[in-house]
Amino acid sequence: MTYKISILLMLCMLVVTPLVSANTKDNVSPATAQYIGSDTCQNCHQTEHKLWQQSDHHKAMQAPSADSVLGDFNNVEVEFHQIKTRFFKSDKQYFVETTNKQGVRQTFDVKYTFGFDPLQQYILDTGKGHMQAFNIAWDTRPKAQGGQRWYHLQPDESITPDHPFFWQRHFQNWNSRCAECHTTGYEKNYQAETNSYATQFAETTVGCESCHGPAALHQTQAKTHQFDANKGFTKLNAKPPVWGFAPKDPIANLVSGKNNQYMQQCADCHSRRLPIAGKTPTIKQNPVDYHDANYLSLMSADLYFDDGQIKDEVFVMGSFLQSKMAEAGVTCSNCHNPHSGKLKLPGNQTCTQCHSAPTYDLPEHHQHKVDSLGSQCVNCHMPARTYMQVDDRRDHSFVIPNAAVSAAIDSPNACLNCHQKEDLSWVAAKLATWPKAKSSPLLATTEHWSNIHLLPSTEQLTFAKQQLSKTSPIVAAKLLEIINRQPSQGSVTLAIEQLYSEEPLLRRAAIDVLRNLPPDQGYQYLYPMLKDPVKSVRFHATALLASWLSQMPETLLPELSFAIDEYKASLLLTADFPTSHLSLANLALAMGDNKTAQLHFEQALTIAPNLPSAMLALADFWRQTNNQTKELAILEKAIVVNHDFADVLHQYGLFWVRKKEYYKAAQWLVKASDLADAQPYYAYVAATALDSINRTKQAIDLLLRANQRWPQQTDLLYSLALYADKTKDKAAIKIALAELQILLPNNPQVQQWLIQNGQ
Repeated sequence: MTYKISILLMLCMLVVTPLVSANTKDNVSPATAQYIGSDTCQNCHQTEHKLWQQSDHHKAMQAPSADSVLGDFNNVEVEFHQIKTRFFKSDKQYFVETTNKQGVRQTFDVKYTFGFDPLQQYILDTGKGHMQAFNIAWDTRPKAQGGQRWYHLQPDESITPDHPFFWQRHFQNWNSRCAECHTTGYEKNYQAETNSYATQFAETTVGCESCHGPAALHQTQAKTHQFDANKGFTKLNAKPPVWGFAPKDPIANLVSGKNNQYMQQCADCHSRRLPIAGKTPTIKQNPVDYHDANYLSLMSADLYFDDGQIKDEVFVMGSFLQSKMAEAGVTCSNCHNPHSGKLKLPGNQTCTQCHSAPTYDLPEHHQHKVDSLGSQCVNCHMPARTYMQVDDRRDHSFVIPNAAVSAAIDSPNACLNCHQKEDLSWVAAKLATWPKAKSSPLLATTEHWSNIHLLPSTEQLTFAKQQLSKTSPIVAAKLLEIINRQPSQGSVTLAIEQLYSEEPLLRRAAIDVLRNLPPDQGYQYLYPMLKDPVKSVRFHATALLASWLSQMPETLLPELSFAIDEYKASLLLTADFPTSHLSLANLALAMGDNKTAQLHFEQALTIAPNLPSAMLALADFWRQTNNQTKELAILEKAIVVNHDFADVLHQYGLFWVRKKEYYKAAQWLVKASDLADAQPYYAYVAATALDSINRTKQAIDLLLRANQRWPQQTDLLYSLALYADKTKDKAAIKIALAELQILLPNNPQVQQWLIQNGQ
């Protein structure tokens, strides 16, 4: 026992100095040392430089000037959310006068323009190195399209200086959330002790060296015409894949050149991810290097619809990885010119490079008139979703519209983008009239993985097993997540098998399923993952195992300490993220170090004072340490600032449950369950609270609404049956039992209810 305590103390030392600077100036080389700038590159690469000047990359960020500033700064005043803002110029400088986070009027210099089409934002310096992306943007579209106006990026939020989405808060911080992918040679240089930045970069926009790496050595070698194998670059200069048509095959096949490196040059920025490794320039040839440097966001419900279509901004990579194209070896440069960023060919010609026009670019395939919107491949297979109100971005998963799945999970359907007066039943009827696979082999397709949503939960596991080997790794990871919504021994067994998959994303997803196991069982499967060859998998496994620390055998603790050291170092790369401090706080709690945990919780709120997750985490810390006064104080502040966040209302309701003020608790729990970001468990708790104060009829009504919103949830249906039986509500119990006899066929209570109700 003494040995175990000493090991835990050693682990605690890894987090006992929590506010360590990340990416400080002392441990990185100056940003300009190895970079020569895009204008230097044009001396030898004039064609590529000219193409680059036409690209979005070239105008990703620019110094403000009469040429780069597109917004109206002619002393224009606008008002959004009861906050007045004035845009004006003085001596060729651009300024924004608005309300700051203290609620006081202040004038800020415009340091940079940010983007140019179809909108432009402006970067303002707010002191201590903090650069903020102002969230009143200029709509650069022509006036005839509704453009040439100032508009607010969060029109439906009640934005105040205290709100997390206020422009001077963390979500609008340029240094942490934007700069790495809008500059070249970026060095964050965050100082955690003072919550300040000394940010540096080599070039103000996305230049040649963003993709090719620092070019100083290349330039030196060019002068003597004596190049090394990689021509002086630190990034591997991958060759693009080559495609060709086999006889009678309407789809091109890979001839040579398949590699992940070519696409990964784009993926660092064009993906929703957390950086977990530094940017030390080295030549890497490992095909999973992206997953060593980044923790890619999987297909979670907040980012993607349940059929894989894009919901939030995911920046292409996560959706493209779902596609058959990615699996076959297609890369970004097959469709886009890598220097201009534009499509290589107009219209369907981009697609018919690999999908034979005599086969696919015909009415027999797309079932629309030639040259109509419906005949364009992208409108069916790459439907657009609008972000920031005016910015249409196309889905890159290349799906086939499925009306049944869209109806089952309330996801978008591409057909309705054009046929806006119709509904999904019309789409299904129309598709039923199209030529079937017998008469038209072109339409024959394998069963799409999203059809899992059309199956009862009892059949989903078998379907997932069949599909895992047929789909991409990111989709396979999604299938594991779906079957884990109804945990079973079968889902756990399948997850254990995937721990040995060759795909890091699938190994990560398997770890999530095993969270359901008791720690004394789960660690035996997860502990070997600490030696996984891919860093993102080790990062994920360590995060889970750290929470089980006190229940793990003593013999495993020394090796776990090295994993925790790596995990902590990865989190400190994003020490300016409140979420990183929440993870470090949870790590400290697992080690029994409450003092360090408190420091991390407080640092998270220093970075993002009103972030709901940070406020709730600190409130829960005070609950665990029996400080109800501080717990209530932060919850009451959270309720005021984040009154439309379900998590906040739910946790506030639970506080009153513990205080045995059940009527007050039920009020807040019910409100939480009705909000857009609620989850099924909140409805279950709210219904339980209502029943406890003899409002069982209201509990039944709430559960009926919840069942419509979240079908096939065992806990919700069981509670519905329980309360319906209690009140003799035959209609409600009939609804519940129709599902429960499938979900829980061997449950004795369900069988008894079925007999009682003649089913």
